Amino acid sequence: MMMKIKLIALKNFPVIKPGDNISKEILTSIAKQRLKLLPEDIIVIAHKIVSISQGRFVDLSKVRISKKAIQLSKRTGKDRSFCQLVLENSKDIIKASKNVIITRDKLGLVAANAGIDQSNIKDKNTALLLPKNPNLSAKKISLAISNSFDKNLPVIIADSVGRPWRYGLTQISIGSYGIKPLKSYKKDLYNNPLYDTEVPIVDELASTAGLLMEKDVGIPVVLIRGYNYLRSKENSNLLLRSKNNDIFK
Repeated sequence: MMMKIKLIALKNFPVIKPGDNISKEILTSIAKQRLKLLPEDIIVIAHKIVSISQGRFVDLSKVRISKKAIQLSKRTGKDRSFCQLVLENSKDIIKASKNVIITRDKLGLVAANAGIDQSNIKDKNTALLLPKNPNLSAKKISLAISNSFDKNLPVIIADSVGRPWRYGLTQISIGSYGIKPLKSYKKDLYNNPLYDTEVPIVDELASTAGLLMEKDVGIPVVLIRGYNYLRSKENSNLLLRSKNNDIFK
Protein backbone atom coordinates (compact mmCIF):
# COMPACT_ATOMS: atom_id res chain seq x y z
CA MET A 1 0.00 0.00 0.00
CA MET A 2 1.27 3.46 -0.90
CA MET A 3 2.10 5.48 2.23
CA LYS A 4 4.34 8.28 0.95
CA ILE A 5 4.49 10.55 -2.10
CA LYS A 6 7.47 12.73 -2.95
CA LEU A 7 7.43 15.89 -5.07
CA ILE A 8 10.56 16.94 -6.97
CA ALA A 9 10.66 20.32 -8.70
CA LEU A 10 12.88 20.73 -11.75
CA LYS A 11 14.73 23.84 -10.62
CA ASN A 12 16.29 26.52 -12.83
CA PHE A 13 14.16 25.43 -15.76
CA PRO A 14 14.96 27.58 -18.81
CA VAL A 15 12.58 30.21 -20.14
CA ILE A 16 10.76 28.47 -22.98
CA LYS A 17 10.53 30.10 -26.41
CA PRO A 18 8.42 29.25 -29.46
CA GLY A 19 9.87 26.22 -31.21
CA ASP A 20 11.65 24.82 -28.15
CA ASN A 21 11.52 21.07 -27.57
CA ILE A 22 9.86 20.53 -24.18
CA SER A 23 10.98 16.89 -23.94
CA LYS A 24 14.59 17.86 -24.58
CA GLU A 25 14.48 20.67 -22.00
CA ILE A 26 13.04 18.32 -19.38
CA LEU A 27 15.73 15.72 -20.09
CA THR A 28 18.43 18.39 -19.81
CA SER A 29 17.00 19.66 -16.52
CA ILE A 30 16.83 16.12 -15.11
CA ALA A 31 20.47 15.56 -16.06
CA LYS A 32 21.59 18.86 -14.48
CA GLN A 33 19.90 17.93 -11.20
CA ARG A 34 21.44 14.46 -11.42
CA LEU A 35 18.06 12.85 -10.92
CA LYS A 36 17.53 9.17 -11.51
CA LEU A 37 14.04 8.54 -12.82
CA LEU A 38 12.16 5.62 -11.33
CA PRO A 39 9.49 3.50 -13.07
CA GLU A 40 6.69 4.94 -10.90
CA ASP A 41 7.58 8.60 -11.54
CA ILE A 42 4.92 10.88 -13.02
CA ILE A 43 5.80 14.10 -14.85
CA VAL A 44 3.46 17.07 -14.39
CA ILE A 45 3.95 20.02 -16.76
CA ALA A 46 2.43 23.49 -16.62
CA HIS A 47 0.42 24.02 -19.79
CA LYS A 48 1.98 27.44 -20.35
CA ILE A 49 5.37 26.14 -21.47
CA VAL A 50 3.66 23.75 -23.89
CA SER A 51 1.61 26.63 -25.33
CA ILE A 52 4.69 28.84 -25.63
CA SER A 53 6.68 26.11 -27.37
CA GLN A 54 3.83 25.85 -29.89
CA GLY A 55 3.86 29.61 -30.45
CA ARG A 56 0.29 30.05 -29.26
CA PHE A 57 0.69 33.81 -28.80
CA VAL A 58 -1.86 36.23 -30.22
CA ASP A 59 -1.28 39.95 -30.75
CA LEU A 60 -4.50 41.53 -29.49
CA SER A 61 -3.96 44.63 -31.63
CA LYS A 62 -4.40 42.49 -34.76
CA VAL A 63 -7.64 40.79 -33.71
CA ARG A 64 -10.66 41.67 -35.86
CA ILE A 65 -13.51 42.61 -33.54
CA SER A 66 -17.07 41.41 -34.19
CA LYS A 67 -20.40 42.78 -32.96
CA LYS A 68 -20.66 39.85 -30.54
CA ALA A 69 -17.29 40.77 -29.05
CA ILE A 70 -18.41 44.38 -28.59
CA GLN A 71 -21.57 43.19 -26.82
CA LEU A 72 -19.57 40.81 -24.62
CA SER A 73 -17.12 43.59 -23.80
CA LYS A 74 -19.94 45.93 -22.73
CA ARG A 75 -21.46 43.20 -20.58
CA THR A 76 -18.24 42.18 -18.84
CA GLY A 77 -16.03 45.28 -18.97
CA LYS A 78 -13.26 43.26 -20.60
CA ASP A 79 -11.18 44.41 -23.57
CA ARG A 80 -12.94 44.00 -26.94
CA SER A 81 -10.03 42.22 -28.57
CA PHE A 82 -9.77 39.85 -25.64
CA CYS A 83 -13.51 39.13 -25.84
CA GLN A 84 -13.16 38.37 -29.54
CA LEU A 85 -10.39 35.90 -28.80
CA VAL A 86 -12.54 34.24 -26.14
CA LEU A 87 -15.41 33.88 -28.61
CA GLU A 88 -13.14 32.40 -31.28
CA ASN A 89 -11.88 29.75 -28.87
CA SER A 90 -15.20 28.81 -27.26
CA LYS A 91 -18.06 26.48 -28.07
CA ASP A 92 -20.38 28.16 -25.56
CA ILE A 93 -20.47 31.18 -23.29
CA ILE A 94 -21.87 29.73 -20.08
CA LYS A 95 -21.77 32.86 -17.93
CA ALA A 96 -20.99 36.49 -18.70
CA SER A 97 -21.17 39.24 -16.08
CA LYS A 98 -19.00 42.04 -14.70
CA ASN A 99 -15.34 40.92 -15.07
CA VAL A 100 -16.41 37.29 -15.57
CA ILE A 101 -16.60 35.09 -18.68
CA ILE A 102 -17.09 31.36 -18.15
CA THR A 103 -16.83 29.26 -21.29
CA ARG A 104 -16.86 25.77 -22.67
CA ASP A 105 -13.84 25.99 -24.94
CA LYS A 106 -13.03 24.18 -28.17
CA LEU A 107 -11.36 21.40 -26.17
CA GLY A 108 -14.51 20.89 -24.09
CA LEU A 109 -13.02 22.40 -20.92
CA VAL A 110 -15.20 24.65 -18.77
CA ALA A 111 -13.11 27.53 -17.44
CA ALA A 112 -12.74 31.28 -17.39
CA ASN A 113 -11.92 33.08 -20.65
CA ALA A 114 -11.52 29.87 -22.70
CA GLY A 115 -8.29 29.29 -20.80
CA ILE A 116 -6.67 32.32 -22.47
CA ASP A 117 -3.80 33.61 -20.36
CA GLN A 118 -2.07 36.98 -20.00
CA SER A 119 -0.12 36.33 -16.80
CA ASN A 120 3.69 36.19 -16.81
CA ILE A 121 3.80 37.63 -20.34
CA LYS A 122 5.90 40.78 -20.75
CA ASP A 123 3.85 42.30 -23.58
CA LYS A 124 0.52 43.41 -22.11
CA ASN A 125 -1.04 43.39 -25.58
CA THR A 126 -0.33 39.68 -26.05
CA ALA A 127 -2.43 36.69 -25.00
CA LEU A 128 -1.54 33.01 -24.85
CA LEU A 129 -3.93 30.26 -25.95
CA LEU A 130 -4.09 26.75 -24.54
CA PRO A 131 -2.07 24.02 -26.30
CA LYS A 132 -3.63 22.84 -29.56
CA ASN A 133 -4.15 19.28 -28.31
CA PRO A 134 -3.00 18.78 -24.70
CA ASN A 135 -3.53 15.01 -24.73
CA LEU A 136 -1.45 14.62 -27.88
CA SER A 137 1.24 16.88 -26.42
CA ALA A 138 1.31 14.76 -23.26
CA LYS A 139 1.66 11.62 -25.37
CA LYS A 140 4.54 12.99 -27.46
CA ILE A 141 6.44 14.22 -24.41
CA SER A 142 5.83 10.97 -22.52
CA LEU A 143 7.06 8.80 -25.38
CA ALA A 144 10.15 10.95 -25.98
CA ILE A 145 11.20 10.90 -22.32
CA SER A 146 10.23 7.24 -21.82
CA ASN A 147 12.32 6.19 -24.81
CA SER A 148 15.33 8.07 -23.44
CA PHE A 149 15.16 6.24 -20.10
CA ASP A 150 13.66 2.95 -21.31
CA LYS A 151 10.85 3.42 -18.79
CA ASN A 152 7.14 4.13 -19.14
CA LEU A 153 6.73 7.61 -17.69
CA PRO A 154 3.24 9.14 -17.76
CA VAL A 155 2.78 12.85 -18.37
CA ILE A 156 0.09 15.22 -17.11
CA ILE A 157 -0.36 18.72 -18.52
CA ALA A 158 -1.87 21.00 -15.89
CA ASP A 159 -3.72 24.30 -15.85
CA SER A 160 -5.27 26.30 -13.03
CA VAL A 161 -9.04 26.75 -12.84
CA GLY A 162 -11.52 28.31 -10.46
CA ARG A 163 -14.36 26.44 -8.76
CA PRO A 164 -17.97 27.65 -8.74
CA TRP A 165 -18.65 27.16 -5.03
CA ARG A 166 -15.23 27.88 -3.51
CA TYR A 167 -12.65 30.66 -3.66
CA GLY A 168 -9.23 30.09 -5.13
CA LEU A 169 -7.62 28.40 -8.11
CA THR A 170 -6.46 24.81 -8.27
CA GLN A 171 -4.60 22.79 -10.86
CA ILE A 172 -6.38 20.23 -13.02
CA SER A 173 -5.23 18.00 -15.85
CA ILE A 174 -6.11 19.28 -19.31
CA GLY A 175 -4.07 16.57 -21.01
CA SER A 176 -2.55 13.26 -19.98
CA TYR A 177 -0.96 10.09 -21.29
CA GLY A 178 0.06 6.75 -19.83
CA ILE A 179 -2.00 6.90 -16.63
CA LYS A 180 -5.58 5.92 -15.84
CA PRO A 181 -7.31 9.27 -15.31
CA LEU A 182 -10.28 8.10 -13.25
CA LYS A 183 -10.52 5.62 -10.38
CA SER A 184 -13.86 4.05 -9.46
CA TYR A 185 -14.69 2.66 -6.04
CA LYS A 186 -17.33 -0.06 -5.84
CA LYS A 187 -17.35 -0.81 -2.09
CA ASP A 188 -16.37 0.98 1.13
CA LEU A 189 -14.44 -0.34 4.15
CA TYR A 190 -17.54 -2.12 5.41
CA ASN A 191 -18.31 -3.75 2.07
CA ASN A 192 -21.23 -1.42 1.41
CA PRO A 193 -21.82 -0.73 -2.28
CA LEU A 194 -20.72 2.65 -3.62
CA TYR A 195 -22.38 4.38 -6.53
CA ASP A 196 -20.85 7.11 -8.70
CA THR A 197 -17.80 7.27 -6.44
CA GLU A 198 -15.07 8.20 -8.87
CA VAL A 199 -11.82 10.03 -8.16
CA PRO A 200 -10.17 12.13 -10.91
CA ILE A 201 -6.64 10.84 -10.30
CA VAL A 202 -4.95 13.05 -12.89
CA ASP A 203 -6.64 16.15 -11.45
CA GLU A 204 -5.53 15.28 -7.93
CA LEU A 205 -1.96 14.69 -9.09
CA ALA A 206 -1.98 17.97 -11.04
CA SER A 207 -3.22 19.78 -7.93
CA THR A 208 -0.53 18.13 -5.82
CA ALA A 209 2.19 19.27 -8.23
CA GLY A 210 0.63 22.73 -8.12
CA LEU A 211 1.92 23.15 -4.57
CA LEU A 212 5.38 23.64 -6.11
CA MET A 213 4.23 25.37 -9.31
CA GLU A 214 3.73 28.74 -7.66
CA LYS A 215 2.97 31.65 -9.99
CA ASP A 216 6.03 33.67 -9.00
CA VAL A 217 8.78 31.05 -8.75
CA GLY A 218 9.14 29.74 -12.31
CA ILE A 219 8.79 26.00 -11.72
CA PRO A 220 6.80 24.56 -14.65
CA VAL A 221 7.73 20.87 -14.25
CA VAL A 222 7.33 18.64 -11.19
CA LEU A 223 8.03 14.93 -10.73
CA ILE A 224 5.66 12.98 -8.50
CA ARG A 225 7.26 9.88 -7.03
CA GLY A 226 5.62 7.07 -5.10
CA TYR A 227 2.03 7.10 -6.33
CA ASN A 228 0.87 3.64 -7.35
CA TYR A 229 -0.95 4.54 -10.56
CA LEU A 230 -2.54 2.31 -13.19
CA ARG A 231 -1.33 2.53 -16.77
CA SER A 232 -3.95 3.27 -19.41
CA LYS A 233 -4.44 4.46 -22.97
CA GLU A 234 -7.27 6.70 -21.74
CA ASN A 235 -6.62 10.42 -21.37
CA SER A 236 -8.02 13.46 -19.58
CA ASN A 237 -10.93 13.76 -21.99
CA LEU A 238 -12.52 10.99 -19.93
CA LEU A 239 -13.17 13.59 -17.21
CA LEU A 240 -15.10 16.02 -19.41
CA ARG A 241 -18.84 16.27 -18.89
CA SER A 242 -20.76 16.71 -22.09
CA LYS A 243 -23.15 19.64 -22.38
CA ASN A 244 -26.06 17.22 -21.93
CA ASN A 245 -24.56 15.92 -18.66
CA ASP A 246 -23.94 19.36 -17.17
CA ILE A 247 -25.83 19.11 -13.88
CA PHE A 248 -25.50 22.84 -13.10
CA LYS A 249 -26.91 24.33 -16.29
